[in-house]
Amino acid sequence: MIKKIIALGFVMLFAGVSLFAIDITITPPTISGGVYDYANLDNVEKLFRDEADDALAKFDTMDNLVKAMSHATSYAADGATIRNFIGYKRFAIAVGAMGALQSSSFDISETANKVEDAQDIDFGINAQAVTVSVGVNLGFLVDGLYVSGKVGSFSFNIEDFDIGMFSCGLSAQYQLMDPKKSLLVTWKGLQVGTGFVYYKSDISFKTNASVTTPAVAINGGGGGWGTLTYNPTLAAKFETKGIKIPVDLMTGVRLAVLDISFGLGADINIWSKSDLSYKAEGETYLTTSLPVTATPGHAKVSGGTTGKSDIFKFKAMSGLGLSLGPVKLDVPITYYFGDGYGANVGVTAGVVF
Repeated sequence: MIKKIIALGFVMLFAGVSLFAIDITITPPTISGGVYDYANLDNVEKLFRDEADDALAKFDTMDNLVKAMSHATSYAADGATIRNFIGYKRFAIAVGAMGALQSSSFDISETANKVEDAQDIDFGINAQAVTVSVGVNLGFLVDGLYVSGKVGSFSFNIEDFDIGMFSCGLSAQYQLMDPKKSLLVTWKGLQVGTGFVYYKSDISFKTNASVTTPAVAINGGGGGWGTLTYNPTLAAKFETKGIKIPVDLMTGVRLAVLDISFGLGADINIWSKSDLSYKAEGETYLTTSLPVTATPGHAKVSGGTTGKSDIFKFKAMSGLGLSLGPVKLDVPITYYFGDGYGANVGVTAGVVF
């Protein structure tokens, strides 16, 4: 059941992939074994092109979809964040996962219907399953300074669907205001952080497609009619990559073993690119009741569109975690402001010492 749900989601997502400004190359089937030939070969090719264009023309661009996927991939690159661990004495090591969504609506059924109809909507999803972060307290150089690095990788395959994601980054955090402790509550002070994150994601999918022309005229032996059918395998690919500079201002409180963090910030996407491309190549067949032999021809269809993330994505951050001695567990959540709804949520487990 899970496999079917995942496959359905991406079949719906890529229902629009063959649906852009298209490039079509056609060689019709060759008629042999008699006096028959096409009444007008140019017209046969035109019929095929018109049929393909009619099916694909409304999907001339997918600008919103491509931008949303770019945003979701950027959000997912924040796995294993240790922004809520600041205050450790020497080192911090953490591993985490992050999922992300960009959508025009939180109404799943409404969004699913729009995607199924291959509408160009603000909808993107992505995930980074495993990210490892290592942080170092550089207080012996500059009091209150922390630096960290991280790397994440994720790949998943199910039948004809593949997804892969890679991210890496460096960051620095500085304690602007020192923590304040009382008997029951500790205020964690105020920290500012920045750095850079590189991310890259590839999503590919294969499915079958079909285009059949209206009846075409055939000359000879009294003449007749036939149809041309093209049944290729459609290969679609979503490639997204970029570099962003996160700027975070964080604070929080600790109640016994419970950590609560919150903050504001922005992701500055200094470079991003998202390409949605497809190609379909296969044989063309003639179906007719006439006594002819038809050697299959060939057709190739390809196209795609390109987009990028917004340069500035302002955000609100929070985290809810547990501190059990040196062991830390955190659930970071980020909400991104702007058109539609953008968010990520993850789980981070770590050790500080």
